[in-house]
Amino acid sequence: MSDWSAWHDEGVRLAADGDVAGARAALEAALTAAPPGDRAHVLVNLAHVVDLAGERQLAVDLLTGAIGAGEGQVRVMALASRADLLPWLDRWDEAWRDVEGALVDADEVGEVVLRTSRVGLLMAAGRLAEAEAEATRTVDLAARHAPEYLENLYSGLALLADEAGDEQRAAMYRVLSANPGRQPLGPRWRRFVELNAEGVALLAAGDRAAAKSAFEAAYRETAIPDDIEAVVCRAGVAGNLAGVADQPDDAVRWSTEAAEAARVALDHVGDAYGSAAVLVNALVSRAAARQLQTRLPEALTDLDDALGIVTAADDGESHEATVRALRARVLATGGWFAEASDEARRALDLAYSAAPELAASVHLTWAEITSATGDLPGAAEHLALARELSAATGDVPGEATALLSSARLAYLASDADRADALYDEADALLVDDPGRRAVCLHGRAAVAVLRGRPREALALADRALALLGTATPLQEVAVHQVRGSAFESARDFAEAEACYARAAEVCEAAGLWHVALGMAWWRADALVRRAAAVTGDERRRLSHRALDLALPAALAAEAVRQRFPHGPLRERWVALASAPATRTAFLAIRAVQDVTLAAEYVDHVAGSVSLQAEGAVQVERGELVTLPAPPAAEAHLPYAAAGLATAADPATGFDLPPRVRLDPAVPTALDAWIDVAERRYGFEVRSGRAVASW
Repeated sequence: MSDWSAWHDEGVRLAADGDVAGARAALEAALTAAPPGDRAHVLVNLAHVVDLAGERQLAVDLLTGAIGAGEGQVRVMALASRADLLPWLDRWDEAWRDVEGALVDADEVGEVVLRTSRVGLLMAAGRLAEAEAEATRTVDLAARHAPEYLENLYSGLALLADEAGDEQRAAMYRVLSANPGRQPLGPRWRRFVELNAEGVALLAAGDRAAAKSAFEAAYRETAIPDDIEAVVCRAGVAGNLAGVADQPDDAVRWSTEAAEAARVALDHVGDAYGSAAVLVNALVSRAAARQLQTRLPEALTDLDDALGIVTAADDGESHEATVRALRARVLATGGWFAEASDEARRALDLAYSAAPELAASVHLTWAEITSATGDLPGAAEHLALARELSAATGDVPGEATALLSSARLAYLASDADRADALYDEADALLVDDPGRRAVCLHGRAAVAVLRGRPREALALADRALALLGTATPLQEVAVHQVRGSAFESARDFAEAEACYARAAEVCEAAGLWHVALGMAWWRADALVRRAAAVTGDERRRLSHRALDLALPAALAAEAVRQRFPHGPLRERWVALASAPATRTAFLAIRAVQDVTLAAEYVDHVAGSVSLQAEGAVQVERGELVTLPAPPAAEAHLPYAAAGLATAADPATGFDLPPRVRLDPAVPTALDAWIDVAERRYGFEVRSGRAVASW
C-alpha cells in the first residue's frame, strides 16, 4: 500500500476498532509518505494514538509539530488537543496560553473546538462554576456551527451537575449527550430539547407526573413554528406523551400524532433527524394501547408496519425484538396461541442476541401463552426466569408482574397460602403503581373465594375496580368473574348471574371469543350443579340455561383445535378447553334429558378426534329424553367480529370435519346447535359437507 492517504485511513479505522498498535504503525507509514501540506493532519491523528498508548510527552511533541506545520482548522485542532494534554504534564500555563491565544482569530468552528477544551481545563482546575457557564455558552455556538461537539459538552455538563448533586439535571444532560441526533436541530429549539430530555430523565427516575408536565411544556414549544424542524420536534414529544398517557384513548391519540408527524418528516427530509425510530416507537405505542382496548386487528396492522421498517434497517434487531414481543402478546390476547407461540419464540431469540433487556418481558409473554394453553409448569418456569432477570436489572414493575402471575398460578393450583405469600411480596414492590395494585387486590379476592370468604372477596374486588378507574375489557371481565364467584359462593345466584352476564357482554363487545368460550362452559357447569339440587320448573329452567351455554361452547372449543398444528400445544388446548367443555355439554344434555341429541352429539365427537377427558361422567343413552329447540335468533355479537382472521393463516390449519347425520340429506337437532355456535362465536364449527353416522 503506497498511497499515504490509504495508510492514513487504515490507521484511523484501526484506532476506532481499538487496535492501537496497528493504528500507530499505519499512521507512522502515512507520515513518512505524506506531502508537506498534509503532514499536520497525520500528526494530529498519530498524536491521539500515541496518547492512547500512554506516551503523553511524545503525543505533545507530535502536536507541537502539527501546530508548526498546520494551518486553519488543523492548527486549531492541534492547539486544542495539546491544551488537553499539557495539564497532565503539569504545564498548566502553556495550556491556557494555547487556548487563549488561538481564540483571538478562530472562526466559529474553531471557537467551539477551543472553548470545549477550555471547559475541560476549568473542570480539571476545579473551577466548576466557570466550567458550567463556559459549557452552557458553548452549547449554543456548537448547535449552530459544530454540532459534533454537543455530545462532549453535554457529557461535561452532566458531570458538573453530578458534582453539584443535581441528579435531575445530570440525568437530563446524559439523555442529551446520548441522543445528539443524526442532524442537530437549530439553536431556537434548545429549550424544547432541554424540556424533552428533562421529561425523559424524570420518567426514568419514576416521576411520571413531573415527566408528563415537562413533555407538555416541550410540546407547547412546537405550537407556533411550522417548518420541518417543528414537525420533527412535535413527532418526538408526542411519542413521549403517548408513553405517559393515563388512558388508552389518550395514548392512541398522541401516538397517532407522533406517527403522522414522523411520516411527514420522512417524506420531506428522509431520516435526517432519526424520524424512522420515532415512527416505529409511535406504532408500537399505539399497538400497545389498542391491545388494551382489544382493537386487535388495528394493533396487528401497526405492528406489521413497524416490522416492515425495522427488518429493512441494518441495525434493527433490537427494535424487531420489541415489535415481535408485543405482537406475541396481541395474538395471545386474541386467542391465537399457535401464532403467538411462534412469535414469542422469535422475540426471545432476538432478545437474547440483540436486546437482553427485553428478555424478562418476553418470558412474561411466554408465561401468559403457556398458562392459557394448560402448561402450568412451563408457565412457572418462564415466570421464574422473568423474575430473576427483572430483579437483576432493577426492573421493579417487571419483577412485580412476575410475582403477580406466579401468585395466580398458585391460586389455580388451589394453593391459597402460597398465593397469598406471593401477593404479599408483590404488594411490597407496588408503592406507586395503581394498575398492578389493582391486579394484586383482584388476585387476593380470588383467593378469598377459594378460602370460602365471599364478603371479603367482594370488598377486595370493589377496591380493585376503584383503583383501575376506567378498566380495560380484560380487567373488567376478570373482576366481574371474581365478583360472580364470590356471590355464587355466598349463594346469591341472581347477583352472580348478573356479574357473569356483564362479563359476557364485555367479552362480546371486545371480541374476546376465547375468554367467553371458557367462561360459558364454566358457568354451565355451575348451573348443572345447581339444577341437581332443585326440582320441578326451576330444575328445568337451570338445565336449559346450562345447555344454551355449554353446547355451543363445546362445539366451538372442539373446532378451535383445528387452528393448532399437531403437537403439545394442540393437545394442551384439547385438555384445557375442549375436553372440559365437551364434558359439561354432556352433563347439560343429561340434565335436560334428550336421548336423540345425546346420540347425535356422540356421533359428532366420534367424527373429530378421540376425547381424553379424565374423570368425565359417562352418559348413558337410556337416561336421556327430549331436548328443546335452540333459540330462533341470537342477540350475540359474533366474537370473531374482532376480525383476527388477519392473524391466522388458513393454510397452516386443518380442514374442518363434515357434519355427521343419520341421513346426510336430513339436518339434525345438533345441526341447529352448530348453527348457534357459529353465530355466537363467529367462526365455522363444521364444514358444509355431511356424512352418514356410524
